[in-house]
Amino acid sequence: MNTTVLFLLVTPLFFAFGWIAGRIDMKTVIKQAKSLPQRIFDSIDSLIDNKSGIASQNIQDLVDQEPQLTELQVSLGKLYRSRGENDLAIKLHTKLLNSQYIFSGETKDLVRLELAKDFQRAGLIDRAENLLLRLVNSELYSHKAEELLLDIYQQDKNWTDAIETAKRLATSDYSYHTEVAQFNCELAQESMIKSDNTLAKDYIKHALEINRKCVRANILLGDIYFSEEKYQDAINTWQLVEKQNYLYLPMVAYKMFDAYLRLDKVKECLTLIKGYAALYTNLNLSEFLYQKLVQYENPKTALEYLRLSMQHYPSSKVAALIIDLHLNNIPPELLNGAKPDSEIIKNLLLKYNDKLSNHRCGRCNFKAKTFFWQCPACYEWESINPNNSES
Repeated sequence: MNTTVLFLLVTPLFFAFGWIAGRIDMKTVIKQAKSLPQRIFDSIDSLIDNKSGIASQNIQDLVDQEPQLTELQVSLGKLYRSRGENDLAIKLHTKLLNSQYIFSGETKDLVRLELAKDFQRAGLIDRAENLLLRLVNSELYSHKAEELLLDIYQQDKNWTDAIETAKRLATSDYSYHTEVAQFNCELAQESMIKSDNTLAKDYIKHALEINRKCVRANILLGDIYFSEEKYQDAINTWQLVEKQNYLYLPMVAYKMFDAYLRLDKVKECLTLIKGYAALYTNLNLSEFLYQKLVQYENPKTALEYLRLSMQHYPSSKVAALIIDLHLNNIPPELLNGAKPDSEIIKNLLLKYNDKLSNHRCGRCNFKAKTFFWQCPACYEWESINPNNSES
C-alpha cells in the first residue's frame, strides 16, 4: 500500500518537472529564434551599404555566441577573404576544421576547399595545392578542387600538370581544348628558348591535334622553320593563320615579309598583304603597308592604299601617315612654309593614337598596350583582340 501511494505521488512530479524543463527550453529557443535573424539582417544591411567591416563584426559576434553555426562561420571566412583579410580567413577556417561541431565529412571538405582558397589568395600556393589534392576524390567538391588546381598550375606555369588537370575537367559541355592547346604552346615556347626545336614541334603537333584553330601553334611553327632557314615552309605555315582566324594576320605580316625577302620575293609578299588588307578592312596593317609600299613600290601606290584605308577604317594613325607621306614626297617649295604646321599636326595625331590605341579583352574589357595570349585580368585565353584600335 505504501509503495502504491508513493508511486501515485511521485509520478505527477516527474511530469511537472518535464513540463517546466520543456517550457524553459522553448523560451530559450524562441529567444534565439528572435535574436538570430535580426543579427543576420543587420549584417546583410551592412553589406548592402558597402559596410563589410560592420557586417563581419556582426557575424563574428554571432558565431562567438553560437559556435555551432558552422555554415555561418564558413561565410564569415569568405567575407574576410573578400576584404583581403586573408590571415583572419585562414585562422577562422583552420579553427573550424578542428571544430567539435563538424560531424560530416562533406562539411569538412567544404571547409578544406575554403581554406585552400584562403591559402591561394595569400600566396601560400603549396599549402593550397596540398589541400586541393586531398579533395580530388571528394564526392561533392572534386570538380571545384580541380578547377582551383588548374588556376594554381597556370599561376605557377606548371603546364604539364595543367594539361592533365584540364583533361580531367573536360566534359561534353566544356572541352578545355583552347586551354590545353595553349598550354602545349607554352611548353613549345620554353623548348624553343632552349633550342630544342624537335620537342617544340611535338608540343605544337599536340596543340593542333587538340585545337586545329590554334593560331599560336602555327605562328610558333613558322618561327621554327624560319630559324631553320626553311623560309618557304615558314611562309606556308603562317598563311594558314588566315583560315584559322584572320584577325591574327597582322602578327605574321612582318614575319612573312622577312621570309619573302630572303627568297627575293618581295613583290609577291606585298601583293599577298595588300589582298589581306582589301579583304579584311578592319585589320591593323596600315603602318606595315605604308612603310613597305613607299620603300619597294612608290609613294603613289602607298597614298592610294592609305586613302582607301581611311574610307573603310578611319583612324588618327592613318591620317598621320597620309600627312607624313605628303611631307616626305612633296617638294618644300610647294608646301609654302606649311611643313612645320604639318609636322605638329602629324605628331599630335600620332600621340592621340598612341594614347587611345589598345588591345581589348572581349570578355572583361581589359585594355593593354601589349598583346597577351591570356588576359591578365580575367585569365581567359585568346580573348584579347590582336588588332589594337582607338577606343
